[in-house]
Amino acid sequence: MKTLRLALFSLFATTGLMPAAELPPLDLFRDKEVVETFASIPVQESGRIKPLENVASYRLLRFRARRSIWLTDNGEMDGGKPLVDPATQKPITKEGGKPVKLSATEWLLMSWFRPDIAKTVPLFKVDNSSAIEELGLKAKAKRDQYSFTEIEPARQTLMEKMAEYREIPAKKQTPEQRMIVQLAANFLDYEMITGHFDFIRSPVGAKPEGLPAGIEQPIRLSKSLNALANAVRTSGGPPMQIPWFREFGKGALGAMMSGNAEQQLRVFPPTPKAGDVWQGPGETIFGAINGDKEVPAEQLAWLALYEEVYLALPDAVKFKAASKALLSKIQEAAKQRGEAQSISLERHSMKADYFFYSQWIFLVGFIAVALTWISPGSRFDKIAKFSAWLLLGTATALSVVGVVIRCIIMQRPPITTLYETILFIGASVALFGLIAEWITKRGLGLLVAAVGGTACMFLAIQFEASEATDTLQQLQAVLITNFWLSTHVPLINLGYAACMVAALISMIYFVQRLLGKVGPKSDEGRFLTRVAYGFIAAGLFLSLVGTVLGGIWANYSWGRFWGWDPKENGALMIVLMCLVILHARLGGYIREIGLHCCNLILGCIVIFSWFGVNQLGVGLHAYGFTDGIWPKIYGYWLSQGALLVYGMFLAWSDRRTPTPEVVPVVKGAESTVG
Repeated sequence: MKTLRLALFSLFATTGLMPAAELPPLDLFRDKEVVETFASIPVQESGRIKPLENVASYRLLRFRARRSIWLTDNGEMDGGKPLVDPATQKPITKEGGKPVKLSATEWLLMSWFRPDIAKTVPLFKVDNSSAIEELGLKAKAKRDQYSFTEIEPARQTLMEKMAEYREIPAKKQTPEQRMIVQLAANFLDYEMITGHFDFIRSPVGAKPEGLPAGIEQPIRLSKSLNALANAVRTSGGPPMQIPWFREFGKGALGAMMSGNAEQQLRVFPPTPKAGDVWQGPGETIFGAINGDKEVPAEQLAWLALYEEVYLALPDAVKFKAASKALLSKIQEAAKQRGEAQSISLERHSMKADYFFYSQWIFLVGFIAVALTWISPGSRFDKIAKFSAWLLLGTATALSVVGVVIRCIIMQRPPITTLYETILFIGASVALFGLIAEWITKRGLGLLVAAVGGTACMFLAIQFEASEATDTLQQLQAVLITNFWLSTHVPLINLGYAACMVAALISMIYFVQRLLGKVGPKSDEGRFLTRVAYGFIAAGLFLSLVGTVLGGIWANYSWGRFWGWDPKENGALMIVLMCLVILHARLGGYIREIGLHCCNLILGCIVIFSWFGVNQLGVGLHAYGFTDGIWPKIYGYWLSQGALLVYGMFLAWSDRRTPTPEVVPVVKGAESTVG
């Protein structure tokens, strides 16, 4: 089957559309009832059952780095002219002539049912104009968006260069080569999306030759699939030599929606005892071609339901009824299997977008904290502090709720991927900051919560956009129920959070020294040092217990307690650095500035263990290489190095500054000073 798919990939091109008079209006696919129906359809992709809305959202995010799209000639609202509907030759606008903006689900429906419009929408984000020029096309701006029709003339060149550049290791590819490989993958994926219903539009092409006798016209695969598949099996030669097979195979490939075996669109739940893998129209067709048995009547019935949705067009009433019937049938079958119970909750989570809103509330909370510095002790200060508490408490609550909902949806612990560590640590840092503020009431905890929460939520949003893949990933069953995953991983990440809070407090200390807000041996300096010391102690406890539990898990899973894996080494480095700081402080080897300097080093170690070891590409704990992360790590280390140099200068300067001598005053004696 894989060889057949590769052969079809090179030939794949979407087939003809319905006649222009039968094209449904675009407004039908913006109808709230239609959008709600399709967005709620449960599908299985990458081993997980999710709403179709999720699939559409991440496809669009991967193509253009956003989850919505404007129907204008430049892909944006400002300065763009509305696209023209090829069927009516009229601009596609809302009331008042304003450009139309589509959600991810609306965009997917347009791509399925009105590809004539979809192909003209600027969709593919290209960050390197040199890649466009290398394809022999005219580039726009250095960074711009291109439509399918703009890229299509260079399709052959694009495929050839993709095949050539994929032979080069990813780390050695030039920016232009990486851009071409990414563009080619996106182009092929979208080509299959727009051809998703080609197996219904024109199953064997407009003028098929050599069709087996007895095929009912017009051809519907729900009735003719077994006969066509049998003709392929009994032909005696390669399928690609059968005249009508190319169109048949291309339609099957489009029905899969993606050539990636893990990202096929599977919408047909099997019977409760038939295993965990759902079926899809593409898999059903390929299974018929490659198998030696007839397709079961149950799968053909699913295929017929799917066909009814497309064949109901352009009648809006029939289309809505057929779509609802498909949704109802899928929900009923999934319910019998005990699956898809969290579809509504996941859709709620996507609409609520907890982490997106929390990042902006954290940012506004930071502004409120900054306002408390204007007039300390005044009425304005109290109002600003109350506002900061309210904003940061709300943002932290949103972050925690978002993490909890993800756990409920997936029925597993909160951390399994690098992205989830960012969410968890961000929420933990904010929570630690609020707890510290509740205890100390000095404003420091609010600042820690604001800075840490804002930074982590912005990082999470950027990470999700750069990866553009579903962040809710299915685990193996043995991991979902594993006790050590539920204890070791959260404790390790809580240790990261506590240590990063200590490092953040030290950054605040040095910035305040630089601004003259904190002086040598001042009360504020001693306060910052005590709080930082407390978080180092907490970080040591959490990291040590988490590391020991990880060793127990490793012994349980891999037969050894310790294996000097990079991630294990990173955790050990954190524990050792915390011990060094605490012992050096207790032994008098470091004092106020020394402790804060060591905290900066601790923060660098945490960042290495958190992000850096994954970039090494080795070890059992690596989450996978993330392109472009090293410059950010180096940038952080450079900033900490600058503060560390400043701290060493302060230590040297304080040593050279003599402590003012205190002259005791004896009662009854005259002072001789002066």
